[in-house]
Amino acid sequence: MASFTYKDLAFARDGELLRCRLFARYSFTIPWNEVSRLGPCTVKHDELVFPGVSEKKVHNKMGRLVEDGLCNRLVHELYKKPAVYITSESGIPLIGTNEYGIVDRGSNIIEVKPVTGCNFNCIYCSVDEGKNNKTADYLVEEEYLASVAAEVAKTKQHPVEFNIGPQGEPLLYPRLVALVRDLRALPQTGVISINTNGSLLSTKLIDELAAAGLTRINLSIPALDPELAAKLAGVKVFPLAHLLRMLDYGKDKLSFLLAPVLVPGHNEQEMASIVKLSRTITSEFPTIGIQNYLSYPKGRKPVKKPLSWERFFSFIKELERTTGTNLTATKEDFRIHEEKELPKPFKKGQVVEAVIVMPGRYAREMVAAAHNRAITVQMLNDRRAIGKRLRVRIVRDKHNIFKGVPC
Repeated sequence: MASFTYKDLAFARDGELLRCRLFARYSFTIPWNEVSRLGPCTVKHDELVFPGVSEKKVHNKMGRLVEDGLCNRLVHELYKKPAVYITSESGIPLIGTNEYGIVDRGSNIIEVKPVTGCNFNCIYCSVDEGKNNKTADYLVEEEYLASVAAEVAKTKQHPVEFNIGPQGEPLLYPRLVALVRDLRALPQTGVISINTNGSLLSTKLIDELAAAGLTRINLSIPALDPELAAKLAGVKVFPLAHLLRMLDYGKDKLSFLLAPVLVPGHNEQEMASIVKLSRTITSEFPTIGIQNYLSYPKGRKPVKKPLSWERFFSFIKELERTTGTNLTATKEDFRIHEEKELPKPFKKGQVVEAVIVMPGRYAREMVAAAHNRAITVQMLNDRRAIGKRLRVRIVRDKHNIFKGVPC
């Protein structure tokens, strides 16, 4: 008798399909006739049992079927979108894009991006997350992500802040607590923070994150008026009462920073109330950080003209006067220090030979790999190109975030 298991996968027979579920929100299917060619099969939750078949035959055949499913047919069930599971064996580097993995922008803050996708559809989202026309979502293997984060942390001279701030909602990441725990175990770690809309928080999760070593939750809360908050978040009902309960429960266990985005013409009148709420929080860090809405090429645009920085800071100064609260935090307040960035293996204008490794998140984009860096290749949209080599001219190299075009 042979049995087959695969890390983090659960199995279920679904008619003429074998449904393979990765964590709770990702799945792919294998035609049952492909499985039954090996012989009679009993499906258990995390195991397939084949009586009278050799272990080698089962592992070779099922291993190929599962790996093909993970690479080519995985679906993020939040919006039924194709997904890619990025593992240490995938050949996909974790440095080189702003959409997943690790980003180092020349300070002791290391951005950690384990997942894409969001359960909100904020009208001001700078990366158009939630319901959108992006072609793929990404999920990064926790051990792989933590190991690369550890290597980058070794290059820093000051205690590191790991900011878990993906293009999406980090609480959707199924291995979040394990990730926090592994980052906290690194000798370079000073602070671990998470940017979240808070809707998926629970008392249990707060306890687990605190025990794992999380320092601070940066809570995006656009308004204290429930109807306005729902409009800004792009949802039917905004869980304001839930967020306030989680804040009240968690503020003695973790630091909290309220981080509303000021969207002109929408929520200026809400800022004073959010500032007042922030004054109920005790923390070694600032507890309020109002952000200015900025327009980005691929972001959502709820206003025709964003506030200039001059008008934004004028608003902040007046709000400081009326609330008696300091709203202009400094780098020192957050223990931020300038540091050397990681070395760049290639620069803008250089031609690089790379291998296509997966689809990009936008139409006419693919992701390639070269010299342990990911490169977003524009003007290319062909899944059949995965695994093929091509020459790419680098058109962007800032902060080790690389974009290129075929040449």
